[in-house]
Amino acid sequence: MSKQRVYYRATTTQQRQLLFETWETTGCVTQACEKARVSRGTFYNWKERFDQAGYAGLVHPGNHAPHQPAQKPAELAAQVVALRRQHPDWGKQRIADETAKAHSWELVIYPNTVRRMLRDAGLWATPTPPAPPDPPAVRTAELPGQTLNVDLCFVPATHEAAQKLPAVSGSSGRLVVASPAEAADERHWPGQVFANDSLEYVEAMAQFVAVSQTPSPTPPNAVGDDQVSLKARKRALRQEEARLRADRRAVRQQRQQEDGAWQARRAERSQPPTPLLAPPPAVAPPELAPSPAPAAEVAPPARPAPEEQGRALRQHRRETLAQRRAEDQAWREQCASFRERWALLPLVTAWIAILVVTDNCTRQCLGLPVFVMGSHVTAELIVEALRALLPPELQFLISDRGTHFTAQVFQAFAHQEGFIHVLIARHRPQSNGIAERFVRTFKEWLRDKSWQDDQELAALAVQFLAEYNDRPHQGLPIPGLSPNEFTQRIWLM
Repeated sequence: MSKQRVYYRATTTQQRQLLFETWETTGCVTQACEKARVSRGTFYNWKERFDQAGYAGLVHPGNHAPHQPAQKPAELAAQVVALRRQHPDWGKQRIADETAKAHSWELVIYPNTVRRMLRDAGLWATPTPPAPPDPPAVRTAELPGQTLNVDLCFVPATHEAAQKLPAVSGSSGRLVVASPAEAADERHWPGQVFANDSLEYVEAMAQFVAVSQTPSPTPPNAVGDDQVSLKARKRALRQEEARLRADRRAVRQQRQQEDGAWQARRAERSQPPTPLLAPPPAVAPPELAPSPAPAAEVAPPARPAPEEQGRALRQHRRETLAQRRAEDQAWREQCASFRERWALLPLVTAWIAILVVTDNCTRQCLGLPVFVMGSHVTAELIVEALRALLPPELQFLISDRGTHFTAQVFQAFAHQEGFIHVLIARHRPQSNGIAERFVRTFKEWLRDKSWQDDQELAALAVQFLAEYNDRPHQGLPIPGLSPNEFTQRIWLM
């Protein structure tokens, strides 16, 4: 069993010299240790060195461990530099491979070590990182009421606290509802068979070909399962709808063919039967004509009874029609069940529009008019609401290019009130970021609220308006001030 190493507290050279000077003067180990503030173990640990080398042995010896033991020899570095000079287009991986090839394919140097050697030799150009893009130039109004940012916010007509408000855009004239972020479903693809290392290559390829040729299975019809996301349920219903339509289309095509065959048979039976004539007898030459024989009656060929054939066809037709009626009834039941499952999904069909009017300088919200018409709100209603909210010193009004703000009525309103209507660039909502950020804050506040009609939503909008204007706003030049406080202070500047 190896002897356990004792740890001694680190001491300085001056402490050790004082320790042994006191010991030589007094001859007492305890007194020397107390004066040097070390333990007796430290004294005996250094006493052997003191006896051998005196006070010179009390100095810490230098570290004799080899420095940079993993450093490659200079000859290898010279080979790397020579390869780089001969082949300037070779990279670190190619040089490392060529060096291993020269040493019987034994790895003697790593690619990163090659890069370090070339960098020390000045043969490796360090790429200059791209300069960070310049921050966008942002300027706000200098006075309250000088510029306004307006936007339309769409929320459902009814809302429960547990539901998430969807992102809605109405700038194109129709509502575009963004799909909520759902948990990603478990994915399956044919290449997963190669993850099984226990399979031979031939077996894995056979399974890969089999899985690739097999059509993707239709998701199970477990639409009512709470574990399935809303997006997956909608996708399952759409796939089932497509499958039902394809089956119905195939049934209709088959019925058209059967009806055509039935009409052809009826037309054939309605025609009068053609009399069957016996072939004329062969006439022999007069010199070879036999003596006349007594005449005999020729029996006509047998024909099926037309009444029995028509009866069988009509019976088959009745059975076909009865089967079709049963299939149609089953089809109607499937459609009814399909509509019921669509009705159970939480789909929003009624919307309420809210006009957002914010001051560009003070971030103060001037009002939140509510329109029960939702996506059908007209430019006339927006103009009427803005007329009651616009400050008299307004010079600029910023909005997106929605149909509500680009109508002729709105342009006539801008000309009448004497302000300049600023339309932001297409696909650049950042230019109207003050109003866009207000809409986001408003929806985040409404997330845990509930309302059942427009009156309750209007009351919530009034409550939020008071809270928003009285709480600190981080976008103001003076931190810690609310929009109302900043408005009062800026008039005093």
